Amino acid sequence: MTRIHIGFVAAVAFALLCGPAATAGTVDANPDGSAVWQAGVDGVEVEWNNDGSVKRISSRFGTPVEFGDRRGISKAQIIAEEKAKAAIVRFLKQDVSSTRVTTEMQNDLNHATQERQTGEKATVKKVDQRMMMESLSEVTTSFASGKLRGVIILEKGYEAKTEEAWVVVGISDKTIKAAAGVKEMTEEQKPVRTDGPDGLGRQPSEVKRSNQKDW
Repeated sequence: MTRIHIGFVAAVAFALLCGPAATAGTVDANPDGSAVWQAGVDGVEVEWNNDGSVKRISSRFGTPVEFGDRRGISKAQIIAEEKAKAAIVRFLKQDVSSTRVTTEMQNDLNHATQERQTGEKATVKKVDQRMMMESLSEVTTSFASGKLRGVIILEKGYEAKTEEAWVVVGISDKTIKAAAGVKEMTEEQKPVRTDGPDGLGRQPSEVKRSNQKDW
């Protein structure tokens, strides 16, 4: 929790100190003293407690749906979920590199042709050609990787008019503590072998819904 907390505070404080030119989003203050920062159009949203500590962070990502059936929507939501998580990772740390490559090629070609007509001496024609090619390529890449703990899905949906599926994921101080507590609990217990939920390996029907109001 300490590592994520420091990263959030440092990144947001830098953006606020640099002024509007460096801040793509806006900061909204709540009556209780807490604040919410929307980091750009497709960026993450950070919410602070009234004491200045980070309370939660969320990320929303939408992706087009090629086939509007249940399988196509589910696939698009999985993609949106992973990209929403990636946006949080890029917010924490991102490495950017730029590379320039100059390429020069020279090809010398020799063509010889011989023409012969009846009763005449053969004539040979030779053509020399040189082809020069020079190109300049510039490639800019970015790389981001990291570990997230306590990530939960807050919302997922599908808009039929725009044919877009979306997912909202979030992390908070509560979910991080809960994840750490569950990990500690499971590491202390020995794994128990089971053949499945009903003993035969069959998965019963289920409904997944997040009822989190204060996460």
